[in-house]
Amino acid sequence: MKATRQKKFYGILLAPTLIFLGIFLLLPLIQLLILSFQQVDNFFEVINGYTFSHYIEVLTTPVYLKTIWQTLFVAVITTVICLVLAYPAAYLLVRSPKRWRAFFYILLVSPLLTSVVIRTFAWIILLAQNGLVNDVLMKTSIIDEPLDMLWNMNAVIIAYVQVMLPFAVLPIATAMSDIKGNLRSASMILGSNRISTFFRVTLPLTIPGMISGAMIVFSLAAGSYITPLLVGGRMQPLLPLSIYQQIMQVYNLPLAAAMAFTLMVLVFLVIAVLGYILKKWEVRVNG
Repeated sequence: MKATRQKKFYGILLAPTLIFLGIFLLLPLIQLLILSFQQVDNFFEVINGYTFSHYIEVLTTPVYLKTIWQTLFVAVITTVICLVLAYPAAYLLVRSPKRWRAFFYILLVSPLLTSVVIRTFAWIILLAQNGLVNDVLMKTSIIDEPLDMLWNMNAVIIAYVQVMLPFAVLPIATAMSDIKGNLRSASMILGSNRISTFFRVTLPLTIPGMISGAMIVFSLAAGSYITPLLVGGRMQPLLPLSIYQQIMQVYNLPLAAAMAFTLMVLVFLVIAVLGYILKKWEVRVNG
């Protein structure tokens, strides 16, 4: 009887969230899915009838296929770079003295309190031909003329890493903080040095945090369009930019919806694979 009351109580607490998500997330997704199958006339106006032609166009047109693979490649590269940079940062957060730990966390999270647009414009100021980076390089005689560091994929990846890095650091730091200190001590007492202890104890126990961070970073990088639009330009072969162009310039809404769902399915597949690896790893570690 008590368990039934608790379930009802938890259901009441959960109901507002489920209703909110159903109205403002699930219903729009259903409408977008229906739109992706609707036919259009020669002026891209939606007409009666349904078709698979939009998905066929996305999955068979060489330009769109290149865009899909480029989007996934950039998301993977961004994820790998973020994980490599996030690991030492997370180690510093966890191992630093308590009086400094709060400061480092504030320093890490503070960029998230700033608009992505503002942070991206900051990169434009830094990487422009008359920007700070080129100015420093020319004044130190490292280069003779300004480098073209904007409006290319390298600039997109750099900006992506800066925007996504905190999302990789926090899960890894959480996983590191859950490691009991006596595990490292026991490993060193049994004859392992610091390097061996890291690879046999610390790294395996932080793999779940790394996978969680990879899920977040990959999802954000694959679906972002503001950052590549501002620092890379609208002609970069990325699927979010193609969706943006179909909506704002061509006004082919069903094709844009098909692109959006294709991207969402691909991201879900990658997350599902990472989730499967995470479960297998936890079973291996925990037994």
